[in-house]
Amino acid sequence: MVLLDYMFSLLETFWLVFWAASGIFVSFVLLELYLRRKAQKKRSLENPHPDRIEFALHDIRHRDIKEINNDLWEEITGVSHATATRDLGALVDMGVLKKHGQGRGAHYTFIKHEK
Repeated sequence: MVLLDYMFSLLETFWLVFWAASGIFVSFVLLELYLRRKAQKKRSLENPHPDRIEFALHDIRHRDIKEINNDLWEEITGVSHATATRDLGALVDMGVLKKHGQGRGAHYTFIKHEK
């Protein structure tokens, strides 16, 4: 009888350890998925969306606008101030726009490329 009680005690301990370890493992997997999604979201915010950029540039050229500022970019694309700043900075880095001024007075003009 004592041996049987001991075996049940071992079996209960095994399942307790098994489920605790499983819970910890699942927690780490969920944490990893959360961190990957967060990093992916951050990367997507850092890179301007090509469709938004293409739409905005087409609209600007269609309306024959010679210079643009952050407020106009926000109006055309419907994005936040921070996203507009990132978009315009990316276009400067790509060589599409040239930045003039700093802060609230900053505006951007198109760089003419030789064909």
